[in-house]
Amino acid sequence: MPPRKINPRTPEPGRMNLSDALELGDRELVSFVGAGGKKTAMGKLAREADSRGLVPGYTTTTHMPPPPEIPLVCVPPETVSSAVSGRTAPIAVASEWVFDPDRADKKVRGFDPESIDDLYDSNALDWVLVKADGARRREFKAPGPGEPVIPTRSTVVVVVASVTAAGRPNDTGCVHRPERVAEIAGIERGDPLSPESMAAVLASERGGAKDIPERARAVLLVNKADTTEQRHLARSLVRETFRRTDAFSAGFVSSFVEDWLEPVPEN
Repeated sequence: MPPRKINPRTPEPGRMNLSDALELGDRELVSFVGAGGKKTAMGKLAREADSRGLVPGYTTTTHMPPPPEIPLVCVPPETVSSAVSGRTAPIAVASEWVFDPDRADKKVRGFDPESIDDLYDSNALDWVLVKADGARRREFKAPGPGEPVIPTRSTVVVVVASVTAAGRPNDTGCVHRPERVAEIAGIERGDPLSPESMAAVLASERGGAKDIPERARAVLLVNKADTTEQRHLARSLVRETFRRTDAFSAGFVSSFVEDWLEPVPEN
C-alpha cells in the first residue's frame, strides 16, 4: 500500500521546525538512515520535543558518538525502559561503551531493534529517536547487506542525503560504499554523482527505500542546502526521487546551518 501523504505544517520555506514538518504526535519512534545530517537532525528533534514538554530518547541500533548536549546512560537492554522511566528531560541511552573506537574519540553501542521496539511500547519515553545505520561521516551512501537496522515499530523513517555530494566523485572521499552506489545507479566508481544517479539510489529498495517497515511513513530529507544554488539542486534531487518511487510520503530541503526547512511538492 502506498504511504499516506502528509501535508507539512511548514507550507512556506522558512525557519526550521522539523517536528511540525514531520507531523510528529505525542508518541513516535523516528528512525534515521542515510548520510549527511542524521545526528544533527536527531538533536534538533530532541530539543523540539523538550520545548513541547515531551521527553525524547536518543539512541542507535549500531554505534554512535554520545551526543554532547544530552546526558547519556549505559544500561543492559533488559533494563533500559526502567532506567529512563520518569525522566522529564531528553536522555541518550546505549548498552555499553565501545573500546578503542575508530573515527571518534568516544563511541557507544546501541541496542538491537527488538529492544528499541520494547522501549517504545513501554511508554517510558514520548519520542524514541534512532540512528539506524552508519555513514562514516560521508555525504552520501548506499546500505550494505546488514543494514539499515530499523526497528519494526518505527512510525517515521527519515532518509537523509547531503546535496553537497552532487557533482563530486563517487569514491570514499564523499560516499560510503561507492561500489554499492555504482551498482544501484548504473555508474562507475569515481564517476561524478548527478542528481539523477543520487535519486536512483534514494528511490531504490536496495538503497534509500531499503527495509522501511510497512507501518512507517518514509520522509526524504536533502540536507546541507546552505546556498541558493544548493537549494535549487536539492529540490531537483527530491523531485527526481519522487519521479522514481512513491515510497516517500514527503520530501524536504534543509540547512541546519541556516535553520532552513523547505517542503518540496511532488509536482
